Amino acid sequence: MTKITFRITLGLFLALMSFALTAIAQNYRGAIRGRITDPQGASIPGAQLKLIEEGTNETRTVKTDGSGDFTISLLRPGSYRLEVEHEGFGKYVNTIMLQVNQDLRLDVALKIATISTDDNMIVAPAGALKYEGASLGAVIDNRQVTGLPLDGRNFLELSLLTPGAAPAAQGSAGSVRGDFTFNINGSREDANNFLLDGVYNVDPKLNTFGVPPSVLAIRDFAMLTCTYEVSFGGKS
Repeated sequence: MTKITFRITLGLFLALMSFALTAIAQNYRGAIRGRITDPQGASIPGAQLKLIEEGTNETRTVKTDGSGDFTISLLRPGSYRLEVEHEGFGKYVNTIMLQVNQDLRLDVALKIATISTDDNMIVAPAGALKYEGASLGAVIDNRQVTGLPLDGRNFLELSLLTPGAAPAAQGSAGSVRGDFTFNINGSREDANNFLLDGVYNVDPKLNTFGVPPSVLAIRDFAMLTCTYEVSFGGKS
């Protein structure tokens, strides 16, 4: 192998590795983070947290750090049960619905344990939790995917439920081909990036969705329209 060929091969290898790292960094998974405190607001280091995915019964366990903070990352979208325990405090239980690429913050104030064992479990009501991060957009959940009418069974039509989304102008390149295309916040119809379970899925010639899944195979999907993380770069 000549020196010139080696340099070209090495350059090609580095380019491929760079693309692979970019694809890996674009993740559809979410995270749950927060702080565990006592009734007076003082942090509780070493509190035991158990997060159970209700669909598979897979369990993740972590402990709070010296400041009482915790982070559980790389979580698949779905329903989870969070249990928090620490000696001298009542057990805390909460049901959480984690959406696609959602970063939830959950701060928990444990109560002092009482003599009666019936009072030592706190069951938090299920509900919407605070969203962490500056990105704007919307999550189209499974109820909308399966319940709303779709012309031609194209799930991309549901993207118009997102604020800032509009159908492409009549006579645009995509509409002339018969594709369903849309503009986000005034951007071009070919300026959208598509990921399928975190994997880059864009037609290299038309800049549209590469391999569209069946509507029946979609649990939910997220539309990020503004100030999203740098890992989702590549398109405006």
